[in-house]
Amino acid sequence: MTFKRPIAFIIFSCLMFTVLSGQQPESPVDTTAVSEEQARQFETMAADTSDNELFVPNVFSPNGDGQNDYIDVVTDGVTVYEFTVFTRSGTRIYHSLSPRIFWDGRSIGGKELSEGVYYYVIEEKGDSDPVEIAGFIHLFR
Repeated sequence: MTFKRPIAFIIFSCLMFTVLSGQQPESPVDTTAVSEEQARQFETMAADTSDNELFVPNVFSPNGDGQNDYIDVVTDGVTVYEFTVFTRSGTRIYHSLSPRIFWDGRSIGGKELSEGVYYYVIEEKGDSDPVEIAGFIHLFR
């Protein structure tokens, strides 16, 4: 189980704290209270999306034309991923550790890389059963 459900429950509890602690003015009698069933439904709304497959495009063209200028993998925005890009000979040229998987075709030092095929590895961090995927990206200029 990841941290998403407990975090959602903690946020919900914090929102309800002012009401439960009496810090808000008395509300009218017809205020709707959250039942246990509704609280369980709220927890399920914060479903774990980290187990979903990540879609990584295999071609992009960072040439400044506004189309396919970068690789941007859709994630849940919470789970941290280690994203590493290598040359075909195995030299690491890009690395990030972030909830966002993004690459604009530049090296770690910011240099534009040449056209070619690059190998990537994505590893999920902080989970008991981490997602690990790898593949190739074709960079066209």
